[in-house]
Formats: sequence, structure tokens, C-alpha cells
Amino acid sequence: MQMGLGKTLQSIALLAYLKLQRRCPGPFLIISPLSVTDGWASELERFAPNLRVMRYVGDKQQRQRMREATCDYINKQPRERRIDPALPFDVLLTTYELAVLDASFLSRHRWRYCIVDEAQRLKNSSTVLYRTLMEKYMVPRRLLLTGTPVQNNLSELWALLHFCMPKVFGDRKEFLDAFEPAAAATQAMTNEGENSDDAKSFRDELRLLRHILRAFMLRRTKAALVKSNVLFLPPLAEVTVFAPLVPIQKKVYLSVLKKEAPNIVSGNSSPPLQNIVMQLRKACSHPYLFEGVEPEPFEEGEHLVEASGKLLILDLMLKRLYAEGHRVLIFAQMTRTLDIIQDYLQYRGYTYDRLDGSLRAEERFAAVRNFSAAASAGGAASSPNRQFVFLLTTRAGGVGLNLVAADTVIFYEQDWNPQADKQALQRAHRMGQSRSVLVINIITQYTVEEVIIRRARLKLQLTHEVIGRDDADLEKHGPAGCENSEMQAMIVFGLEKIVSDAKVTSEVHARSIDQRVDLKEMETIVNDALNQRPPFNGTTFKRAEDDSKSLSMLEDLQETRLIKAEEYKAVNTEEALAALKSLDGINQNAFSQRDVVTGKRTRKHPTLETDLEAAARKKRKKEESIQAKWATGGYKYMAFSEPDEEIDTRIEEEEKGEEEDYVHFLVGDCTKPSLATNEAALIFWCVDNSGNWGRGGVFDALSRLSRSIPEVYEAAYSAGDLQLGDVHLVRVPDSGTNGGLDELWVALCVVQSYDGRRKIPRSDISLSHLESCLCKIATAAGRHSASIHMPRIQVGSDAKQGWYVVERLLRKYATAFHVHFNVYYFKRRVAIQD
Repeated sequence: MQMGLGKTLQSIALLAYLKLQRRCPGPFLIISPLSVTDGWASELERFAPNLRVMRYVGDKQQRQRMREATCDYINKQPRERRIDPALPFDVLLTTYELAVLDASFLSRHRWRYCIVDEAQRLKNSSTVLYRTLMEKYMVPRRLLLTGTPVQNNLSELWALLHFCMPKVFGDRKEFLDAFEPAAAATQAMTNEGENSDDAKSFRDELRLLRHILRAFMLRRTKAALVKSNVLFLPPLAEVTVFAPLVPIQKKVYLSVLKKEAPNIVSGNSSPPLQNIVMQLRKACSHPYLFEGVEPEPFEEGEHLVEASGKLLILDLMLKRLYAEGHRVLIFAQMTRTLDIIQDYLQYRGYTYDRLDGSLRAEERFAAVRNFSAAASAGGAASSPNRQFVFLLTTRAGGVGLNLVAADTVIFYEQDWNPQADKQALQRAHRMGQSRSVLVINIITQYTVEEVIIRRARLKLQLTHEVIGRDDADLEKHGPAGCENSEMQAMIVFGLEKIVSDAKVTSEVHARSIDQRVDLKEMETIVNDALNQRPPFNGTTFKRAEDDSKSLSMLEDLQETRLIKAEEYKAVNTEEALAALKSLDGINQNAFSQRDVVTGKRTRKHPTLETDLEAAARKKRKKEESIQAKWATGGYKYMAFSEPDEEIDTRIEEEEKGEEEDYVHFLVGDCTKPSLATNEAALIFWCVDNSGNWGRGGVFDALSRLSRSIPEVYEAAYSAGDLQLGDVHLVRVPDSGTNGGLDELWVALCVVQSYDGRRKIPRSDISLSHLESCLCKIATAAGRHSASIHMPRIQVGSDAKQGWYVVERLLRKYATAFHVHFNVYYFKRRVAIQD
């Protein structure tokens, strides 16, 4: 069933019918993403008040109290009733993670019915969640709710069918042998046309698969319901707006290509190519995503807007949308992009809410309620009691939320999986929406983003062949689904146009933004895009158009050549090499002496293979000299090495809203980790680069733990190995027998500078170096299967805001690496006076 058609309400009606009409005593189990449990609870209370609901979420202590209350309720019953006892609830609502974590408690009950919301989480039959639900839970009847039953391949479809009916769909291989020709049929019809011999030969298998699915799958699409006069929705229009690369973006974009030229040309390894694609996407979004690009003193100003063609377009859009009283959802892939947009909104004075994967459950619910409640207050978007913009990551905010308070959806960054973007736009265009909805995709022209949007279109054309229109996808999503040769062509797409059209030197030194980009043309494009909003008087509902057209036929508002199907694949390795070498024709003076990608000073910007090899030899020689010096002095290198280059890709992919809460808050001493099992532990502590071990507090506690800790710190300073952003890992001797720990490590993170000539010698904690250290220790904890233990710290003088920034970073890297962070509040002793 497509998103926004009432899956939740129909499921509640089913449970109420079973309980009240069929006299089924329950209990019923509902498993959903964390972000929508609040919505389930409120809908159950509203539409089925007679059903007793236990919302099984919260921290360890809260869940323990709920388990104890349930056991007490059971123990009060006669012994003969305890085999299948009555429970203090009819419906238990929980999350995927808790269904696994607390399976020993939840699986002991005989559930009469289980509903799994956003059931695409069960598409992989080898996951812990899938195996736990299949093997441990006693559930004779199962209902899966999803708007995207198939996202990648037929193996996922088998996994869902097998979960519901394991006896009917037993063997995966037999299922695939029977129906994989149907997938080949869709590919043949897409690549060669519907009249190809291969396509015709597979039509029978395709019809058979559809016939089987109709027997087990209840499908509801907006188009079908509209045609049957069951559903009426305000009209939806989707448009694509192309943004130019402004000079600083061109500089960063070309710098990435020049720096990575050997990897692009060789194309021997997918991870480096995937990382290059990600770096290019960052350049398209905003160059300040690269460290060292934003000019000092790092204050908000027009430079924030003028540094990105996308943000210039967004700025013009929001100005008109705000004046006309519209409300906006802005989706991005990375939380760091949201950080920049958030800075922009604050600079312009626009009110906003924000939801991403780093927020705790209660913060997510509060943000959604705040944005939605403001809609009932009425008035214009400029009203002080209304939030104008809701910032969301596609994965965290694109599933299960009802945000009909907004009538405009802007995708600042697109997902590799078009189904994810489709789900996200359904947050606004769904039952309950009373205004026409405009969806806008902002794409950077002549870049890798053009390729991504074209691939998305091709995927949406494929989807209707197996299950029906707009509900399936038989291709892999993301850069991992591309062959190396295809990825090479994607990377260099548009390069010739960028180089030929841009006179980098003259543009960079232009005095005003009007001389660098055509603002009047931008305004025309933006106005044309906003004028595409379908007319709607708000009282008489117009029958919605077929969504398959509105979602896949994106209107191009510029006279720009879009990529024809598969055209970008035509670039071969030789042409890619030639295109990259043509970069040498660009005036090198256009690039500052600062490497715009790394933020480091360089005498010469390395471009060709010879330059890169020379730089590598020089770096190795310097490192060998340092190593020899350390060996002579008896110093052992303890700093943790840099994470893999593809780390940014991993973080981008893992930023999802339905992940387990990996950040925990405790009262106690972080140097005495509180562990439920004999696991390894890593203690996190911040130090400066002075080489002087501190006194009191955590410093004394670490010294008592092991004298080797301050000794390592002091030795690193003596060897010149105490640099900002370094993490020095120290293993506590004999930690395997210390309090039952398997291993205990201490991470000394250098995040403060020290200069005795300053009035205040020790600086505040550097946020950029803190983030670098958190990334490193999350990597280390993952390698050692360790949990991380740290005191509460803050950045800056504002205690509340400073801690919020730190907490967001913790949740970001905890979620990306599936590592548990434990934050300790130290309970100080209070002197008792007579």
C-alpha cells in the first residue's frame, strides 16, 4: 500500500475487530520504527480507546519496571492460568531493536497477531531481526505493512513472503529459479524495448508472478483509489530545478577530480570510486562541507549563501514561499548539510524545526508535534507561533511521519534509492492534506547529480513491471550498485562543460555575486518552478493525477540537455583519462595555496600521477625520519591512525532514524565503567597539547588507574607527537582481570591548544578536532568490540547548547559504527553539616 493511505488506521481497525467482534483475547504485537511509535500510540488511543496499550520503549530501567509489572500481574493469577495467562495489555507496541534486545521477555508470550510496520526492514532474511522474529517468537498470524515491498531484487520479495507464510514459500532457491526470469523481462523491456524477443519470452512468467502476489498482497495505490472514487487528494506537482556551480564550487569540484585522478583512471577498486562520488556530491551541496574552505572568522554572512548555487536557489525559493504563507519540508542526505542549512535559516531569521537520526525519541516526537500543532493555529508562515521550515534527513524523516502541515517539499540532496525520496514526499501528500503540494528537486547542473537523477528515473520506470506501478526496484541502489566503468563515467560526466564554460581565474576574483552568476536568470527559474503548483481552492477536492506520471516525469525548467538513458556509460577509460588531463589547462593561479579539499597548505597543488608520486615519496621520507628519531629516543607511537577514506560514505548510509539508541546516560565515574557483560571498554578523555598532565578530577582518576596513562601523554609531547586531532590509545595493564573487564583502554584525545603567551593559555575544545577524535575512537571501539565511556563535556560557553552539539556528534558516530557511548554524570559528595 502506498504511503499516506491509512495503513496504520486500517491495522488498528483490524485489531479492534479481532478483540471486540471476534472475541480474540490477544495479545497483539506491533513492531515499528522508533520514530513512529508515538504516532501509533496516539492513533490507538484516538480510534481504539478500548484497547489497552503498553508502549514498550525507553531506557533499561523503564523497560525493567514494565517487565516487573507484567510478571506481577501474571503471578497474581491461578497457577493453571499461567500457561497462557492474561496480560495487563491488549497491544504491546515496541521497536525493531527492542524486539531483538529483549527477545527473552517478549518472545515468551503467545501473540495472536503481529503487525510489522515499515516491513522493508525484513527484506534480508539473514539479519538478526529477521532470524529472531522467525525463530523465537510464537506468532501464528503476521501482517506486514510497507509502501515499498520490493526495493532491490526478488530475494527481498521472497524474504517477506517467507516471513508471512514459511510453509508456502519455503525454499528461496526454488522461488528465484521460478521467477527471476520476470526480473530479466523488466530489464529487457527497459534496455531493448517491449518488443524485444527476450521481453516477449518472459511475459508469461511476469504475469504468473503478479497473479501469485495478488493472492497474498493487498495493494492500494493512490491512482487506483482515485479512479474508483474512493480517495480524493489535492493535486501534486513535481519539478526539477538545475542550479549552477558557483566559482568556489567549481574550484572544489575540480580539485577533488585532480586529487583523485589516479584512482579515477585506474578504476580498479570500488570503495575509492564510491568515496570520490560522495566527495563530488558534497561539492555540489556546499563547499563548506570540506574543512578549510570556509573563510575565517567563521561568522554567518552572505558568503554562506553565495558559496553554493543550490543555496542561492533555495534562498530565492524560501523568500517567496515565506511571503505567500507556505510551509516547507527540506530533505537532505547528510546531517552536515542540514547544519549548513540550519545556519542559513538562523541567518535569515526563518523559524524551523529539525529531525535527524541523532535526535532522541522524545526529541523527534516533540519536533513533529510542534510543527504539526502550529498548523492548527492558522495565520501566515510569518506568524510567530508557526515554524516555517522542517529540516529532515531522508532516512530519519522519510518514514512513517505525518507532516501534512507542509505543502512544499524540497529535496536539497537526492537519495540513490528513488523509493526513499518517494516515501519522503509522501509525508506531506497523504490523507489529511488540504492544500496542493509542490515537490522540488534541486540538482547541480553538469555534475554527478545529473547522473543520479537520471538513474532514479530509470529505476522508477522499472518498478511497475513486477508488482505494479511505483512499488518495486530491481536494481541495486547507491554507488555499490554500479560497475567500476560506470562509476568512472559518472565521475567525469559534465567535466568538459564545466571546464569550457568557466574561466575560473576571472570568476573567482569577480567583485560581486552578480558578476559570478546570473541572479536574474535564477529568479526566473525559481518563479517558473513555484508557478507549477497546481491550482486548488481548498474546498473542492480535485481528482489527483496518476502518481506514476507525477513521480517519474520530472519537468525540466531550464533549456538544458538532460542525460539520455545510459548515455553516461558511453565514456570509456581513455576518454576519462583525457578529460582529467585536460584539467591541467586550467590556470593554476585560480587555486589558492590552500588545498580546498584538505584545508592544508601546499606549495603546489598536485595534479598528475608524477606530482602525486613525488608528494608521496616526500611524505614517506619525512615519516621515516620521524620514526628513526622516535626509535633512537625509545618512543613508541601510540596515536590511532586515520580511519578509512570511505568513512564519509559509511556515515551517510548509516544515518537512519530507526536505529537503536546507542547513547546512554549514567550516574557514576567514567573511569570505572558500568558493564552488563565482560566486554571491552574504552574511556574517552580530552587533553590539550601542552604536555602537562592535569590535576584533580578525571586526571587523578586516570593516574590511579595506571601510571602508564600520563607517561604515554608526556612521552608523546617530548617526541613532538601531540597534535590537535590525535587520539592516543593506551591499554591499561592487566585490565582483563580488572572488575571483570575483558580489556580496558584509555583514549587521550587532543582537542585543546595551549599557548602560555595567551591571556587564557588553554583554548576551548575545538569542535572540528573533537569530531575527528570521535570518528577515530568509534572506529577503534568497533575493532575491539568495545563500549565507550566518557564524562559529560561541552563545547563553548553556553552549557546547554554546547552539550547539544556534542550529543549530536555522539549519536552520529554511535549510529554509524553501532558503538555504545556511555555518558557519566559524576555525583559529587555533599558535606553533611551538624
